[in-house]
Amino acid sequence: MDSIKDLIYFDYDKAKSLNSQLAGGIISELTRAIENEGGMSSELGFDIKVLKSKVAGANKERTIRTETIEIYHELLNQVEHTLFGKKILTDLNASFEKGDRSFNEFLEEVPSYTYVKATGWSTFEDFERFKRIMNNFNDIQRLIFASGLETNPEVKQIKDQINEIKKGLKANSHANHKELLKLKAIEKNFDKALEQESNASFLDETFIERVEIFLNTFSPNRLNFRLAPFDVFNDFQILASLKSEHLVNGNFENVIYTYGSRPNIKLSILGIITSCPQKDDVRVDLNDEYLGYSDDELKEEARFEKAFRHVFSTFENFEKFFFVPSYPKIAVSPLAIYREIQVP
Repeated sequence: MDSIKDLIYFDYDKAKSLNSQLAGGIISELTRAIENEGGMSSELGFDIKVLKSKVAGANKERTIRTETIEIYHELLNQVEHTLFGKKILTDLNASFEKGDRSFNEFLEEVPSYTYVKATGWSTFEDFERFKRIMNNFNDIQRLIFASGLETNPEVKQIKDQINEIKKGLKANSHANHKELLKLKAIEKNFDKALEQESNASFLDETFIERVEIFLNTFSPNRLNFRLAPFDVFNDFQILASLKSEHLVNGNFENVIYTYGSRPNIKLSILGIITSCPQKDDVRVDLNDEYLGYSDDELKEEARFEKAFRHVFSTFENFEKFFFVPSYPKIAVSPLAIYREIQVP
């Protein structure tokens, strides 16, 4: 064993499929036994509450979970070793740090890579968590700063007014629109008083709603991972979109509690390159088929298709706001994310 890995993210189904292609379908008996007994095919991050209905005894539950994690490591090591052996996997750090070429020369070779491994500084970007924090931001501000101004007579008076109106609204389920507008007006005065008397700063509620609409449209349920393999050339980054069901500890909150959303320890990622933008875009634009024709020369259905496809091209520009790599960044479909400790 060359290293010890603390797995954070592991796509078991993808790893199993890849191992099957590389090794002719050889999967250990232990893997099959765990799948049959624990239902691992349906959940990677092993929810013991689900297993309780399938597996009798706490000791057996713990044994299955332990053996499952062991299989993840065994399978990952096997796939990584095989990919390296077949010269399909490139270690980006080792490839660049050989020092036999410039950074620009290195970038020219990147499009020829398929599977890559890299270690560096990273960050997790959870859009659902971001929306949750943004929606609760103003209330958190009110909680923090209002508690420090309990003795301020103006703040206390407005706070008492808000409490009285809210009590009335709770008691009367048919509260009229006028009372609700009055409550909103007093709450705005309360926020202004807090801003004047403290360091509180409130977001505009309309702005919050519009940002949420934008995120729900273009980045629903997104959990992203960003890693910079090189400390100096940190504009070269690896971007990966994660699936929450492949987080080994069950959910992203556990990742934050252990490593943080911006880890202060370097992590590693292994996956296949899925997007590799070039300095000069060499792609053929499929909409160019219409360049040689005026609208008068096209049939009605062709004009409609041309207009419809132009809308999709416009949407593509919007999508560039969120996690679509631009040169020299690349996107990777991740097999695993982990902390790696080299064994002497």
